Amino acid sequence: MKCHWTSLIRKLLIGVTLFFAIEARAQEFKKNAETLDKKLQQTFPTSTQLTLPRAILDAPVDPNKYSVGPSDVFAVDMWAGTLLSLMIPVTPEGTLIIPTVGEIQVADLTLAEAKKKVQAEIRKKYSTGQPTVTLYSPRPLSVRVSGDVRVPGSYTLYGSDRVEKAILEASKEEMPKAVASQTEQQRIEQIETERRLQRASKRNIVVKHRDGTVDRVDLQKFYATRDHRLNPYLKEGDEVFVPLAENPKRVIGVYGAVHQADRYEFVDGDSFLGAIHLAYGFKASAIMDSVELTRYDEAQTELMTTKVDARAILEGRLADIPLQPGDRIIVKAKEEYREDYRVTVEGEVHYPGTYPITRNSTRLSEVLERAGGVTPYAALTSAIIIRKSMGDISRERLMSLRGNVQREDTLSMILETEVRMLQGEYVQTDFEKLIRQRDSTQDVVLQPEDRVVIPSVKKTVYVFGQVVAPTHVPLAPGEDVAYYVKKAGGFTDRARTGDVVIIKRVTRQWLAPSETTIEDGDYVWVPKVPEHPFTYYLSIVSQTASVIAGALTIVLLFLQLQN
Repeated sequence: MKCHWTSLIRKLLIGVTLFFAIEARAQEFKKNAETLDKKLQQTFPTSTQLTLPRAILDAPVDPNKYSVGPSDVFAVDMWAGTLLSLMIPVTPEGTLIIPTVGEIQVADLTLAEAKKKVQAEIRKKYSTGQPTVTLYSPRPLSVRVSGDVRVPGSYTLYGSDRVEKAILEASKEEMPKAVASQTEQQRIEQIETERRLQRASKRNIVVKHRDGTVDRVDLQKFYATRDHRLNPYLKEGDEVFVPLAENPKRVIGVYGAVHQADRYEFVDGDSFLGAIHLAYGFKASAIMDSVELTRYDEAQTELMTTKVDARAILEGRLADIPLQPGDRIIVKAKEEYREDYRVTVEGEVHYPGTYPITRNSTRLSEVLERAGGVTPYAALTSAIIIRKSMGDISRERLMSLRGNVQREDTLSMILETEVRMLQGEYVQTDFEKLIRQRDSTQDVVLQPEDRVVIPSVKKTVYVFGQVVAPTHVPLAPGEDVAYYVKKAGGFTDRARTGDVVIIKRVTRQWLAPSETTIEDGDYVWVPKVPEHPFTYYLSIVSQTASVIAGALTIVLLFLQLQN
């Protein structure tokens, strides 16, 4: 029994001793890990301690395309007793040095390859936890841009920037000099520079890498397709060369029902489908099964046209067609009847608003019927149709200057043209005859964007200007101007009584009282006698005296000659 207790006590003592030994070892390991963590953070700051310049990105970096190089900064998280978050730059020799793990060669690997390699090396040292490796800040790099850009030279960009960014930087306008301070030679050089830049190629840009390889960049197709292979990432030592576009004859044309019909620079390898992509694809109205491809014969004397089933090429049932310089693609469009043709009805109808019409078919009476007809307050004699002018104001103004006309006539024509273009053109019809008398000759065919305006009956005439009390005077059919002026209190002392004008309600024409009758809604305008300074009258007297003196001199000379 005594032996049993002795053995039990011995085992208990051994267990307690082992427990304290293990605990002491754990505390020592924890202390060492914390010390290592502090040393690592002092040498390689954590993400909260490190402030780095950040590149401006237009899209996330593609790990399978981005090439790692010196000065790229990686965020590395790994378990070494505790979680360590490190910011580690790639050294000038292209390596990533991770404390307790070692030196890892990552230069010229893709980002995806570099992350996979670093994670594998960390797992060899620390089997616990899942290490993460992330590109935190793309490296700055130097590239040279030459050729037909505004400011050739070396530029500092980022590894996340693409060739397009380098060209944009080299094409920025410098601070322009004041025109007055420029010499004639400087102005000529500036004009020549702008002309040369307009001829710069957008599809044959050459990028030479430091390893001797060459890429061709096609920015125009990149903009249309967003295929980043046509606009790759920059690398250290890249040289970007922008040439002049080749011979103007080396072009292809895409016209018709595409989103951006135009003439495009030809590059080797262009194809039918690629040209359609350049033009931003087909419109919904495109007839895709019979697109015309026109090219010269081998003797370059006759044009040959081939029908191409573009749908079959898009679906892969037919092979794409290689293009040649001078080829033209014409995409015809289906006739479209579903356009939003409409007119607007305003004023005294029961249901004002916008109404759909059939082009070149719907008549005025149909639209008025759908609008519920006119109300009892409609002023049919003043109703009008206003048609939208489809021309361009600047072009119409220039066209108005043609011909051998007087200056006054030209100015008047320009004014009338601008009023017509801005306000619209009146369509002649008599609403009174159409609605009250059912006269079908007044039932005009409406056009898209027409405005049918039916004003309200006012039963008044507004008298204003040099009258005692400008006011609305109730309409009195058959009465003349004197009646309405009297109702407005009569003329003031400054009124030009002989120059009273009738302004028509609808057309805004200014007419003499003898040229029209006063109708509902018209205006009576009484102008003011102009006031002039004393010098004005003195000038008139002086000119009159000069004329009289001249006339007397002529008379005296004539009398002397008679004697």
